[in-house]
Amino acid sequence: MSAEPRTSGHSDHVALVDVNNFYVSCERIFDYSLRNRPVVVLSNNDGCVVARSQEAKDLGIATGEPFFKVRRLMDSHNLAVRSSNYELYGDISARVMELLGRFGTWQEVYSIDESFIGLNGTLEQVRDTAVQIRAAITQSIGVPVCVGVSATTGIVAYSSVAYSTRSSEMLSGITKEVS
Repeated sequence: MSAEPRTSGHSDHVALVDVNNFYVSCERIFDYSLRNRPVVVLSNNDGCVVARSQEAKDLGIATGEPFFKVRRLMDSHNLAVRSSNYELYGDISARVMELLGRFGTWQEVYSIDESFIGLNGTLEQVRDTAVQIRAAITQSIGVPVCVGVSATTGIVAYSSVAYSTRSSEMLSGITKEVS
């Protein structure tokens, strides 16, 4: 990751938008039975867990854990298991990134489920934009996102790790609930 965006254009703030539990969130778009239950997505050969829902994380399932070790939770905890579908994840990622690009003065795609965008305005205006971003992506695409905002890409990236929660938005290193 570069310390600053590689695109031209000035902005007052940098937002990092991250899709929550990306692979699982993509699977939930098309299968409502996966909502509010533990879900894991398996590797190419279905050998190990590569993605987990928050509910699966709460059960103590680790990324990289062999599937045979979590199979027992399918009945006892209603665990849903999906094979990875990278074509789907790429398509949903492209949709998220295209929509995000409409909100900022510049955009730098960081990974399949994360993007930095430049935002101008006061902290309150940027907060309102962050709320709009979350609503637009949830409504248009159907995946939940967290939005962190700070002065630089480095600070916002660090803050997103340090203050990550399921339903929070981070503004200048302060976690605030968004309803």
